[in-house]
Amino acid sequence: MERERQGAKMGLFDITDEKLRGFYHRAWLECNRGFVDPRKHPYLDKALYIYAKEHGCSYDDALIFAKTGKKMGRLAR
Repeated sequence: MERERQGAKMGLFDITDEKLRGFYHRAWLECNRGFVDPRKHPYLDKALYIYAKEHGCSYDDALIFAKTGKKMGRLAR
């Protein structure tokens, strides 16, 4: 988000809010709309890790955001 505001171009592996939510939605559909274990979906696990590092939050905060759309913990600041 900060880089977008500063005018920098997004890279191929940058994870935006929409991408993260999209990855979670894809995993949710693959699980037949049931419980999603991010470790069983490598693309979601990696996206959560990258998103957490870029935004300075925990992996769990990133997972909660991907699932609910609500920013918790350090993301809420």
